[in-house]
Amino acid sequence: MRSRLLLLLKRCSAWTRHWLLVIGCLLLRLLRAVSARLRDVTAQAGDETSLLAIRLTVNRGLHMAERLLWFLVILGSVFAVYMLSEVQIARYLTSPTVISVDRDYRGWNGSLPAVTLCYYDHIDSFKANKLIQEAWNVSIIDEDYFYIMDFLYAVVNATASNYAELTKFASDERFDQIDLYDIIQTINRPFEQVISSFDANFKVHVQMVMTERGSCYAINSPMSAVLGKKPVQYEQLQEPLTCQYGKQQCYISMDLYESTGVLDVHSPYEVSATEANIVALHKSDEITASFKVLETVASKNLRELSVEQRKCVFNDEETSNLKIYSKSLCLARCRAIMALEMCNCVPFFYPFVEGPSCNPAGFECLLDFKWPIWALHICKCPSTCTEIEYTMQTMKKSSWGMKNNEEAASVETATSSFRWDLIPPKVRFRRDVVFSFEDLIVSFGGVLALFVGVSVMGLVQMGYVIVFNVLLDIFKLLRFIHLHLRARCRRPTKLPKHSIHSQSNVSRAETAELPLFEYVN
Repeated sequence: MRSRLLLLLKRCSAWTRHWLLVIGCLLLRLLRAVSARLRDVTAQAGDETSLLAIRLTVNRGLHMAERLLWFLVILGSVFAVYMLSEVQIARYLTSPTVISVDRDYRGWNGSLPAVTLCYYDHIDSFKANKLIQEAWNVSIIDEDYFYIMDFLYAVVNATASNYAELTKFASDERFDQIDLYDIIQTINRPFEQVISSFDANFKVHVQMVMTERGSCYAINSPMSAVLGKKPVQYEQLQEPLTCQYGKQQCYISMDLYESTGVLDVHSPYEVSATEANIVALHKSDEITASFKVLETVASKNLRELSVEQRKCVFNDEETSNLKIYSKSLCLARCRAIMALEMCNCVPFFYPFVEGPSCNPAGFECLLDFKWPIWALHICKCPSTCTEIEYTMQTMKKSSWGMKNNEEAASVETATSSFRWDLIPPKVRFRRDVVFSFEDLIVSFGGVLALFVGVSVMGLVQMGYVIVFNVLLDIFKLLRFIHLHLRARCRRPTKLPKHSIHSQSNVSRAETAELPLFEYVN
């Protein structure tokens, strides 16, 4: 039994060695055939593209060391092309823009600054009395009248940085279902000022807006139209007042009657959000302020880049769920979204953000979270591609004081005025594309020509040669398989021996001697 087992193992090992030898021989022949074919295709590609290094690498007439040297040269060139191409791609994706300085100021047109006016006394007493009677059925002789009036004053005087007075009414259920934004719209003081400018034919646009300082009036500020509840398209925005710096004296003047407030001077394409250009206007004040402008314009081909590449956003681009973009508007929306996530309500300073409006209890929740102090450091928004920054250069303030009682009796109102001028600039910035997609393609061509010595046509020829030979080899392989299968199908089959004998017997019987023919003369 043991000897049989050993004999079987020897036969199996011999059979295995035989088949391994056969398979090895077949693989070696296949490898030689493939190597020869690759050498032929490479030589053909080198001939088509006129690349001497490729032809020398596969030339078997040269010494092996020389062929290896040319192969290393090709590898080094390809590696250099890869490294430089990677640098160029990174440059195109991260920093393809440049900010240059323009000095051809004689033909420039510029926009005048926008002003957001916020009254010190927001409330209209007559409208407030009417609202108290209609909404709560309380008259001036009732005990709750002054309590509700204090609530209305707390609403109209609340700001995003100071809303603590509203939290005193958080426990009163009568104010839970009240829309604070509608209350402000109802009792807010109307705009009864006179505005004039250097262009008598242009009507300066004025609109009531809700800002983080409360209810205000925006003057010459198209972007402020986005701050309402109604969605606005960029094409619907009115143009601000503009002037040609070299030919006109650019100014806007506003006369206020029996009104005092805070003025915020900002870009027409931004909303009031900073404390940079705040001017306090009191009764009988006459203020003339001159502003220096620093403008950043953008070239037309800047729009071909993505936001990540140019690192800025145009005003008419939709981003961050804003159909019209500005940096201050984006930051305001970010703070509103944080309030919504914390207390499940949106403060009435942001009517353009969807969500339930905060009641006094909601503001108490925001106060517990110390909103928006920590949100100021978290919210980050990209800059706009076109920017206008105004810096107050000079301010002249005159005040005549209040008149005596006799003169005051003959004068109906005390008058204040504010005039803002624009100093013509001589320098502005321009965002431009310094490395476009066309420059990227040209850099690829230069690198390939420098290190490899091939052009686009050469690459196309090389690709054509490779694809043609691959398809030719596949066609030959399929044709060989097809012919082999046809040969196997047409091969005659061998019959059994008994069938052969039967056929031979039958043939003998059938070929037996036949009767003689009779010939007829």
